[in-house]
Amino acid sequence: MYRVYAAIGLLMVTTTVVAQQRSLTENMAIQLGLSRDPVQLRMEGNITQAQSDVITAGTWPNPEFHYERETLGDDVDIVEQKFLVSQQFDFSGRRALHRQAADQHLDAARHNSDAWRAELTKNIRERYYNALLQQGRRHVYEDTQKRIRLLSKALQKRRDEGDVSVYDYQRVYTERAAIEAEVSNAEVDFHTAWQTLWALLGPTAQDFRSLKGELAPGTIAPLEQLTAVLENQPAFRQLKAQSEAYALQQRAESRTFPDVTLGLGLKREEINSLSDNGLIINASIPIPVFDTRRGKQTRYQAQAMIARSKYQLAYDTARAELKGLWQQGAQYQRSAAKFRREAVRGARELVEIAESYYRAGEIGILELLDAYRGALNANLTVLDLEFKARSARIKLDHLTGGPIQ
Repeated sequence: MYRVYAAIGLLMVTTTVVAQQRSLTENMAIQLGLSRDPVQLRMEGNITQAQSDVITAGTWPNPEFHYERETLGDDVDIVEQKFLVSQQFDFSGRRALHRQAADQHLDAARHNSDAWRAELTKNIRERYYNALLQQGRRHVYEDTQKRIRLLSKALQKRRDEGDVSVYDYQRVYTERAAIEAEVSNAEVDFHTAWQTLWALLGPTAQDFRSLKGELAPGTIAPLEQLTAVLENQPAFRQLKAQSEAYALQQRAESRTFPDVTLGLGLKREEINSLSDNGLIINASIPIPVFDTRRGKQTRYQAQAMIARSKYQLAYDTARAELKGLWQQGAQYQRSAAKFRREAVRGARELVEIAESYYRAGEIGILELLDAYRGALNANLTVLDLEFKARSARIKLDHLTGGPIQ
């Protein structure tokens, strides 16, 4: 029995370790963030509310039942009773137009949920790649720290043997202290970025301890192709649906023919012991003297104008931003690729050469440390360039309604 419990405990520990060692990808982060219950409730609640308006717009008014009883006479008992059922009818087509408008508002609600989902996706991606940037910076600092530690240990041994100057040893010691402080700062920045990302992903994301992905984005789509799909952004589609819905409501209220109420019932008269029945048919129609629906018509007209103007202004702004973001992203992408191809590779080769020359006694400690610093700065620079290119790509994807490869 003890062996069984021990095996179960070992399995649980192993599972936990494996979960903690798993790397979080961009797609996994997006799925975690969007699958949270509060997120689903937020999107479903917005749509459900609009669906209730569709039901309301398409529901007929309830029929009404009327009953009257009247007693007359002194010498003769006369009892008169009326039973009447009436129903309001729309012969103008307003209800059908309001139903179509409610359908458009439902589409707008769906687009609104999509827009909110797209905004959340953008926030998740931005925080994810910021954490990936900080993880990369931490690795760069740690790699430099390892090199300087090895150099420090080698100098310590040579110092004990009296084969190194105090200045060289102290210079390396100072550089080691500085890089350790930078590593500590990079660690803080990484964990801060992690916590910011976890805030959107929920508790499940805390099982991960690292990120897996490429900071540099792939090839950017042509500007003309991005401009052609700009209207796919859910926020634009929401405004168009709202504009169409308000236009339909305006049309509905412009039809001034009033609703007609028709009634059908029974009239029964009782005089002493005699009785007689009769049929009742009535109709009523309001006279549009004061309320001509002008107020509602004007309000819906104004709302349609506002929605159209918002759409046009937002679309014009987005087109201008699109061109700027495309140029920015393409430039950063080219710069990052060129810098990694030339400067980073050159800095890495320079470190190898400097270490070889230092071991051969052809250069001093300052030249070697300078090579380490040069490689460190080159790697940090290329990470910043790739992050800027990625940030521009994320904004482009959000602006055009999704990534285009």
